[in-house]
Amino acid sequence: MAKKLNIAIAGATGFVGLELIKKIYEHPFANIKYLFVKDSINEDIYKNLPKKISNLPKLKKIDLNLINDCDVFFSSLPHSELHKIAKNISPKIVVIDLSADFRLPDIKIYEKWYNVKHESPDIQKNTVYGLSEIFRKNIKNSNFISCPGCYPTSILIPLIPLLKNKIIEPNNIIADSKSGYSGAGKKIYNNQDYPNIDENIAIYGVGHHRHMPEINFYSSQFSDHSLEITFTPHLIPTFRGMLSTIYVKSLKNIDEIYEVLNKFYANDEFIKIFKFKMINTNEVINTNKVNISINNSNIKDHFVISSSIDNLLKGAAGQAIQNFNIRFCFDEQLGLV
Repeated sequence: MAKKLNIAIAGATGFVGLELIKKIYEHPFANIKYLFVKDSINEDIYKNLPKKISNLPKLKKIDLNLINDCDVFFSSLPHSELHKIAKNISPKIVVIDLSADFRLPDIKIYEKWYNVKHESPDIQKNTVYGLSEIFRKNIKNSNFISCPGCYPTSILIPLIPLLKNKIIEPNNIIADSKSGYSGAGKKIYNNQDYPNIDENIAIYGVGHHRHMPEINFYSSQFSDHSLEITFTPHLIPTFRGMLSTIYVKSLKNIDEIYEVLNKFYANDEFIKIFKFKMINTNEVINTNKVNISINNSNIKDHFVISSSIDNLLKGAAGQAIQNFNIRFCFDEQLGLV
């Protein structure tokens, strides 16, 4: 039996950090050694966790010496925080980052979109993009894994096989996405731009959402073209869950599109492909699943592809743990089912 790996989690009291704790606590090969927070170390972490979870380490301010005392460091710090300290983390530590700090290979693009000077550019050169089912081989051999954003996860998983197999036209792809408000983090409760969040639908980030360069870059890697996908996100009055509706053009029929996706993900337990199914988020919340459905459009040679995930799990903590399992050659479902 493999020994338990010592785990440190930063951003432990955020929505994603709490999901990491819930899942890693149950993982047979993981031991939570340190919990770090950026702000208050006096917060009662147990109030937001199931009663079965106990004996967690006390919250601490981020400490590089303690991070370097672990086997694996999960960082769910806000964007533009990890890059400040990454260069001082031992290369022997496996880092699994859930922020945007290392997702984009081109540092200049990151600095433009996040309006910050990147302080660990040399780390970026050795970072692997952690879209689990797509970059599995690279993840197995990397000590620095950058997990995708929730929107890119829900959009890239259905698109990449179709682009790779040249079964859809690369131009004029539209992705319309709806997310539970947990995707905006705890700050959403004090954001006056989104009042009455339990009974409100809000469009935001039109034309300038920070996930746009990520979606465009990684979709372009599987196409002969440099793609620019029209992407529009919305917050909806539910805590968790995400549904992306993607509009594509193809001269193939729906059965051919279905077969490409079904064959591509045939051995991936978390991904299910459907035809004509009206999917919803209720079927995937609190899981690491991705449900994808293909439907005909009312316009000839056009198709509507829908993709649903839990934004806090497959879109964040769940995919991070899946990458942890891949990196250490564990069953990918450990801690997730």
